[in-house]
Amino acid sequence: DAGAVGCWVWDAQTDSLVGDAQVASCTAPGPYDIASYLNLIHADDRAIWSVQWTRAIDPQSDGQFGCEYRLIRPDDGRTVWIASFGRTEIKNGKVVRVVGVLRDVTERRDAEAALQETASRYTGIVSIASDAIISMDEAQAITMFNDGAELIFGYTREEIIGKPLTVLLPERYRGSHGDHVRTFGQAAVQARRMGQRSEILGQRKNGETFHAEASISKIDVGSRRFFTAVLRDITERKQSQALLERRIEEATRDLRLEMQRREESQAQLVRTQRMEAFGQLTGGVAHDFNNLLTVIMGNLELLDMRLGDEKAKILLHRAQDAAEMGARLTSRLLTFARRRSFTASPLDLNEVVVGMAELLERSLGEQITLTTSLEHTPWTVVADPSEVENAILNLAINARDAMPHGGKLIIETANMTFDEARVDAGTRIDAGQYVRLSATDTGVGMAQDIVRKAFEPFFTTKETGKGTGLGLSTIYGFVRQAGGVVTIYSEVGCGTTVNIYLPRAELERGRDAGGKAHTSVASAAGERILLVEDDADVRAVTEAQFEALGYAVTAVASGPEAVSVLSLGAAFDLIFSDVVMPGGMSGFDLARWVATHVPNLKIILASGYPDAALNTEPSEGNRPDILKKPFNRSELARALRRVLDSNVG
Repeated sequence: DAGAVGCWVWDAQTDSLVGDAQVASCTAPGPYDIASYLNLIHADDRAIWSVQWTRAIDPQSDGQFGCEYRLIRPDDGRTVWIASFGRTEIKNGKVVRVVGVLRDVTERRDAEAALQETASRYTGIVSIASDAIISMDEAQAITMFNDGAELIFGYTREEIIGKPLTVLLPERYRGSHGDHVRTFGQAAVQARRMGQRSEILGQRKNGETFHAEASISKIDVGSRRFFTAVLRDITERKQSQALLERRIEEATRDLRLEMQRREESQAQLVRTQRMEAFGQLTGGVAHDFNNLLTVIMGNLELLDMRLGDEKAKILLHRAQDAAEMGARLTSRLLTFARRRSFTASPLDLNEVVVGMAELLERSLGEQITLTTSLEHTPWTVVADPSEVENAILNLAINARDAMPHGGKLIIETANMTFDEARVDAGTRIDAGQYVRLSATDTGVGMAQDIVRKAFEPFFTTKETGKGTGLGLSTIYGFVRQAGGVVTIYSEVGCGTTVNIYLPRAELERGRDAGGKAHTSVASAAGERILLVEDDADVRAVTEAQFEALGYAVTAVASGPEAVSVLSLGAAFDLIFSDVVMPGGMSGFDLARWVATHVPNLKIILASGYPDAALNTEPSEGNRPDILKKPFNRSELARALRRVLDSNVG
């Protein structure tokens, strides 16, 4: 106990490994068989442990076991270093047992690692320094001579180690230099910095002298004292000073030229400010125009569902094409205003995210947890790799700033197929195949008036000097240039999700020219749905979709309203609810209430957040089905039938 040494015994007949209380405190209470104990050992150390153990239990060996290895404690997951030694007991040529001791040597190994790291850093710094770094003992014999010293003086280490320091000085200074060092050794100061004394002269191996600045320090190691000098060759500085004096007259002429250059720079600054103003104006106009297009295109889609006249549909499709052309023109205006060029190439978004992970962790800090949820086999996209990396970094920094007290950042990739055009967070996404890159934070979130301005150039909510307002607008410009779409989904107090949709490479985007029909699954007669959605526009559109599918719909704006309707005894076949809503009750809260009070009532939740973000919600019992926003009418119909028809018959 005094030595903190634990004793252990392995019984060969029962394959049972047991230890005393000290062993249990280092590892965990046993007993273990060898296979189970091996699973506790760090994966990198299992091989060496197995080799030592196999040798120890070999009757033909010396029966000695000795090994230091890392062990993962099963109770708290902490990694500890163990030093273990044992001796094999053999009877009648067979191994009966192995008896041994072990000790927790984590502190020693950590200290050794820290010492090795310090030594490595010291060696690295000294070796790459361009200045001469020279150490000597009390007798002024040289003990250390770095690469910089070799370069400056022309001696190799082998030539100079053990020689007196005076070989590096001109002859006339060698007699007095020893007295200077001894005087410094007796002084109260520990170091004299460069420039605190007059310049000195050094002498190279070839006899050439040069001007130098030097600093010196002293340190006592036990009973011995060592001195370290850092010497800088200032020959070039001296030459530069002489050259500067010769150029004083030329400086007058240069001053006149500089004044002319400043006038030209001022003119360029004025032009730049005008372009910035143009970018701001373009962003504002494009924002308003896109809002108009969103309203126009959304209503045209709803009208398309109601028209039966084929001639009228032709006119409607022309209007849709014109609206889409307006969106493309707006995109070109924004690209021009940002004056950006792109170098696109085939790209695997997973590789970019994994390659950025280490940089992101350093940028986010310890208070923020970074999680990735990556598509197993993502499709290839065509984009500028540097722009994608810059976008991920900008989104991570924005997420960090939105979580001043810590939180979670989830970066997700996913293959997405849109059978028909849809609207996600107010932005139209054409039909086609995309790879979605999402960044979700658990920060303060944004109000909708802020979300609407987020992509405008130079718009920022950060304090002066802490943001340019160009991060999201730059992302927007590059994504549109790549043929993709970027959207923001945010709730105040709940966090923000930014989705980047990049089109799959070598696939034709856009609407099916043949007007591909999509299967809708009609409702059964009399089926009723309770719709719970806080956004009035989304509520109206979803209600219209339900009615088009033949369902009877009752719509409310919050979870408490839904509870009130259900408490009054109203009968429904299914609840369709948003996840994030005001009023203190989320979709998950509503699902738990329903499971307790109306257990036979089925429920579907809808959300614009990625799957990884929703997985943070603790599951209690059966988790409700979740339909991801945006969804089309066919997807909605299939989801309803899947849930309504489950457990039937």
